[in-house]
Amino acid sequence: MNANRSIVSIVKGSDADRMVEEALEHLGGVDSLFEPGATVVIKPNAGHVYPPESAVNTSPEVVRAAIKALRKGNPREIIVAEASAIGCDTMECLEASGIKKAAEEAGADRIIDIKSETDLVDIPIPGARSDIKEVKLPRFLVDADFIVNLPIFKSHVSMVFSCALKNIKGVVQDMVHGLMHFTDLPAAMMDLWSVIDVDLTIADLVRPMEGFGPHCGTPVDFGCVVAGADPVALDATACRMVGLDTGKVDYFKAAIERGMGNVDEELIEIRGNTIEEVHKPIYLPYLEGFGAWPEYEIYAENACSTCQGLIAYTMVRMQAFGEYDRNAGAQIVIGRKKGIPKELRPGKDLILVGDCLKPLKKKIEKAGGECLFAVGCPPLELFPYWALRDRVDQPRPEMLADEDLREKVRIEVEDENARFLTWLRKREV
Repeated sequence: MNANRSIVSIVKGSDADRMVEEALEHLGGVDSLFEPGATVVIKPNAGHVYPPESAVNTSPEVVRAAIKALRKGNPREIIVAEASAIGCDTMECLEASGIKKAAEEAGADRIIDIKSETDLVDIPIPGARSDIKEVKLPRFLVDADFIVNLPIFKSHVSMVFSCALKNIKGVVQDMVHGLMHFTDLPAAMMDLWSVIDVDLTIADLVRPMEGFGPHCGTPVDFGCVVAGADPVALDATACRMVGLDTGKVDYFKAAIERGMGNVDEELIEIRGNTIEEVHKPIYLPYLEGFGAWPEYEIYAENACSTCQGLIAYTMVRMQAFGEYDRNAGAQIVIGRKKGIPKELRPGKDLILVGDCLKPLKKKIEKAGGECLFAVGCPPLELFPYWALRDRVDQPRPEMLADEDLREKVRIEVEDENARFLTWLRKREV
């Protein structure tokens, strides 16, 4: 086999224990992964307070199966560790998701909230491509002998999808996590990957999420576990399994620039089930284009797929909450622009989305015009929606300064997301 090729194993079935064990056997077996007596850290996806059936977080069955399989390698200690999303309580997320109970039942030695850790190590990022020049990582993670990334595959309106590469974003403290969303997020993700030694990814595609993820999607029965040492190859393989064109995923480019792994099929050796055997396209409505919303002027030339997906999600959310007709006629601009397009009408009906439009914002303001701006690369999922609905730049300064207000808004958004899902299901019927 070519030494530059990556190995990815795919196992389809209904028994998580068997699927995980078989996936590892295709990679040489658990005994080949680490030496007996090693400290193993497992990082699941448990960023939000959602139950197991939601597919927002890694399935507890897959977490349990991974711990049981890795225990057979006789590690000294198995640690399950996570840092939940900003504003969320990690232990609450682990409990609501069923992961905490599954980890305890499977014999995990410790369950750690990374955000509560105070023994942190400053890690500089050589050649950083984003504004993240260093990170503080918990010492137990830096000292670990073997790190296992345990994501779930889910649709993601502002990142196209989330799986191996994005999951490692959950090992940092809230301050860095927030900064990552206000810089070039794909580049920041790869900057983080460049200083953390993840040895193995076991991806949960048992019931991955389709639709308007990561919070308002729906699970789909898929029945697969995917594993490999190369997270880029694993993510690319997962995309092919669900019918997602890798060319629509911008952070593969950032990964390739970092020399992180393989995207091309000819450089990936598939073991176990073939992609053709498990292939099942999932519903990714935010990649279907803008023809469904003629009441808005959407300027998308040069726009990345992440911002295109974000605006599609915004339009549907506006429809769900009765804001669509009230805001008809607004102009939405995404994608880098060389000058001020002559069609633009400065004012509160002009919304610029994404950091690549900062130069356009300055040109409009220098010419005496006005516009609204949603910051980020990409912006957080609700920034364009709030900018349209409230006609206020995003993020609002008071949101950044007031922790109580952020918590209030988080609770409101969770309620709104539940109503949005109900609206979507009624629409599908």
